[in-house]
Amino acid sequence: MADNSFASRFASKSSQGGGFADSVGKKSFTSENLQSQNQSSTANGVNPIAPKKPIDPQKKMQAEQIYLVKGVDAGRNAWYYVLVERLKVQLFLKALNDDIIHLENYGKILFSAYGDEPPASITNELKEEYGIQ
Repeated sequence: MADNSFASRFASKSSQGGGFADSVGKKSFTSENLQSQNQSSTANGVNPIAPKKPIDPQKKMQAEQIYLVKGVDAGRNAWYYVLVERLKVQLFLKALNDDIIHLENYGKILFSAYGDEPPASITNELKEEYGIQ
């Protein structure tokens, strides 16, 4: 019986070259804080003149805790937007150096799919909902 657990889906496959490579070449996962992504709303296809709905202040405070995590799931490239609990951010960043990471242990997975990059519509939705510039 195949192991379909969440943990097994994050295991890097040796036939895949160890997952995503960074400058060291051994890291299985990479992460970007959504705040550090391109800040230009017109470059992302958002009309800067269109009226925006008010942002929930609670969500605005969580904006800096949203990370884009890229990795290998079942031998395929995958991405995940994770809202990391404030008290677990440092543990989460350290865990990114491991071969396997259980994202659900660090917060809530907001969006995920197979592919190299999330679609602009998903990124824009998060920017509108959380007030990220």
